[in-house]
Amino acid sequence: MENEAKIPSGTVAFLGMLSFRMPTKSSHQTSVQLMQQLRRNISSLAAQPATDQPVLSAYVDLRKPMEEILAEWQAWTIRARQSWSAAQRVLFDEAKEQVVMAMRQEWPAGTQSVAIFARAGDHPLLLTLPFEASWEMRFEASNRPVIFPLVQMRDRFHRFLLVIATAEKSWIREVALGSVVQETVIARSEPADRDGRTMTREHMHHWQAEESRRMVRELVQVIGAMMTQRGLNHIVLAGHPRQIVPIKEHLPANLLPRVVAERFHAPNGHDDSALMEESLAAFVEAEQKESRATVERLHEQIRRQGLALVGMHSCRDAMLAGAVSQLVIAEELPHQDREELTRMAVMHDLPIEVCENDELLLSHGGVGCLLRYRQEYD
Repeated sequence: MENEAKIPSGTVAFLGMLSFRMPTKSSHQTSVQLMQQLRRNISSLAAQPATDQPVLSAYVDLRKPMEEILAEWQAWTIRARQSWSAAQRVLFDEAKEQVVMAMRQEWPAGTQSVAIFARAGDHPLLLTLPFEASWEMRFEASNRPVIFPLVQMRDRFHRFLLVIATAEKSWIREVALGSVVQETVIARSEPADRDGRTMTREHMHHWQAEESRRMVRELVQVIGAMMTQRGLNHIVLAGHPRQIVPIKEHLPANLLPRVVAERFHAPNGHDDSALMEESLAAFVEAEQKESRATVERLHEQIRRQGLALVGMHSCRDAMLAGAVSQLVIAEELPHQDREELTRMAVMHDLPIEVCENDELLLSHGGVGCLLRYRQEYD
C-alpha cells in the first residue's frame, strides 16, 4: 500500500489494505455500531504481526494546545529513536511524520483525544481513532501496536443512557465512548387555545400538572424502549430533583436498578458540556464499582478453589486452553505482560475487566481470570 501524502478529512484510517472510518456525530451510528467499530479496530490491531519495523503508538490528548502536543512528541521521538538500528530509524522517521500529519489534521467538534498507530516498511499501518472522551498523553515505539489503553477506554466509557430533565424540556441521550450517538427530546406543549379567553391561575396550575405527568409518562416510555431496543444496561439521571424524583417513581421495577447515578444539576442555558462531563464521571464511577464487584467475585472463587485462576502463567495457559470466560487485569501490571495478556484476550474474543488499586489482585501478580470450567491437571 502506498502512503498518502496527506491524511484525508473525515478520519479515514488505513490498516494494511483495509480501510476504516471512525464515526463522527454526522455518522448517525448507534452505540452498538460504535462499540462494534472499536471492537473491530482493536481486533485488527491485536492481529498485527510482530516485526522488526517499529510501530509508533500515540495516545494524544487534544485538549492540550497543539504546540504543547508537538513539543512533547518531538522530545519523546528524539529519545525513542536512539533505541533502534540505523535501518530501523529510517522507518521510524517515516512513521513519525505520518503521526505528525494525523495530529495536525482538523478533528470534528467535540473530539478530545485521538489514538494514532503508524508503521512504515513491509507491513505499513496507519490508523487514527478519534474519541470524545479523554485520556492521558502517552507515546510508545515497539514491534506491535499498544492496545491496552483502547481496551481500557472501551471498558471505562461503555454505553449508557443519559436523561436530562428540566421543567420545560427533557433530553434522552444514548452515549457511547463519550459521544452522544442518539438524542430524543420531549418538550412541554403550549396551552390549548381557549378562544381568546385568559387561562385562570387554577386552570394554569391544572394544565401544568397534567403536562408534567404527560412528559414523565412519555419520558419513561422512551427510556424503556431505548433500553430494550439498544441493549443498554445503565441509566444516569440529571436535572432538578423536582423532575428526577417523578421519573424514578414511574420507572418499572426492572429499570430502576439500572439507574447507576443521579446528578441534581440542570443545564446552564444552551451549554450542557459541564453536565455531560459530570455524567460521564458518574458513569465511570459506577463502572469502577462494577469492576470491583468482578474482582471480588474472582477472589471469592479463588478462596473456595472455584472457577478462577490468578497469575500470569496460569492465565496465559488457561486462555490457550479455551477455559477462560473473562480476564481480570490490573492497570498496574507491568506493561509488557499487560499488553501480551490483553492481546491474547482480544484474539480469543474474551471480555476484559480492568481494575485499579486492588492490592489483593496485585499480590497475585496483577491478573486473574474467571473460568468456564475447571481445568484438570496431570
